[in-house]
Amino acid sequence: MAVTVKNSFEAVPKGRLPTDECYKDCVEEVEPEVSALRRRLVWILPAIITVAWFLFLMVGGHTERVASNWEAAATMVFGGFVAGSTPQGGGAIAFPVFTKLLEVPTSAARSFSLFVQASGMVMASISILLAGRKVDFKALGLGITGGLTGFVVGLVLLGDSSTPLWDSRIDTDFVKASFTLIVFAVALIVRLISKKPTMYDSVPSWNYRSIAVMLTLAFAGGVFSSLSGSGSDVLLFVFVVLVAKVDPKVAIPTSIITMASVSLLGFLILGVWHGQLDIALAGNQVVAIGGTEIDPRPASQYDLFGLWLAGAPVVLWFAPVGSWVASRVSTRAVIAFVGLIAFSELLSTALFLDALRTNISLLIFSLVGLLLVWAGVSKIDSLSEWIMRADDPSEGKGQYQTTE
Repeated sequence: MAVTVKNSFEAVPKGRLPTDECYKDCVEEVEPEVSALRRRLVWILPAIITVAWFLFLMVGGHTERVASNWEAAATMVFGGFVAGSTPQGGGAIAFPVFTKLLEVPTSAARSFSLFVQASGMVMASISILLAGRKVDFKALGLGITGGLTGFVVGLVLLGDSSTPLWDSRIDTDFVKASFTLIVFAVALIVRLISKKPTMYDSVPSWNYRSIAVMLTLAFAGGVFSSLSGSGSDVLLFVFVVLVAKVDPKVAIPTSIITMASVSLLGFLILGVWHGQLDIALAGNQVVAIGGTEIDPRPASQYDLFGLWLAGAPVVLWFAPVGSWVASRVSTRAVIAFVGLIAFSELLSTALFLDALRTNISLLIFSLVGLLLVWAGVSKIDSLSEWIMRADDPSEGKGQYQTTE
């Protein structure tokens, strides 16, 4: 739902956010005008790509390969919907399901998440732009800049490019726990913003503090994405919603496009340049990755090309569906859904990460991490007005809107 603003928040005192008393008199809701052609293209494009995918399977003889990786397709039904409707991306579903239930190596799950998001979240981004959904392009530019930089730095410093899947130098169980901590941050944000109904429709002002915080979070998100395939979208969401008080229904499309950009870079670096989509099979075993022979490993865990072929067409459809649904439900419903996913990730880690019960270092890391994330999110929230305070009242150009 778009809004027409009757009064900009330039009238709000310096460094202050709009109050609950004023926002109802400042906006009126209007429906966005989108041409019929653009609405149709949201579904025509996935249809064209799906036909091309089907022909590729028939000509290349990959039908059995895709069928044997049905778990990837089933996972991405929900993963694609989440990718298009939340700030957590398809990796928020794929990474925990693959690593905790299907016992896929962390590096393979990371790469699969990036590859499938490069399909689904890019399609979701296209549907967002075609549907005319509100996006904060200034925040998007900073988010993409920091995210891409952090992703490359993370791969180079924390990864080992000499291994077939560019394995992380960090222990895999710690990567899984770190992923849960990122999702825990989302749960805290949901709790905080559920009590704050006043939201802007874009970041209200930029100064050296807000730019520095935004770039730092985006950079950290890129580093996390290089380890787990997700993170850039979540940490951009932290800034845009928690610090800048932007409505989640604006922040989510912005975070989706950010993660799509990082995923596309991951696809190009890991899938194409590093050769992780160049898989040689011998029966149901992977015997070479990127032209390098390896000891035979189960195709169900290492055949990234087959997994991607199975999951890509699913997210092509379900990511736009998620985006469409998110644009039509209330902000409170979106917040509740994001919180449910975050809670599910926390619960799955407690139940299925066996190392938590055998590795005391991992348990301490996780517990301390939860406390630090809680303290960090709370501190950022308490400093939000100082971070966003305009040095000059004329810098405040944001407009504010109600939540449904």
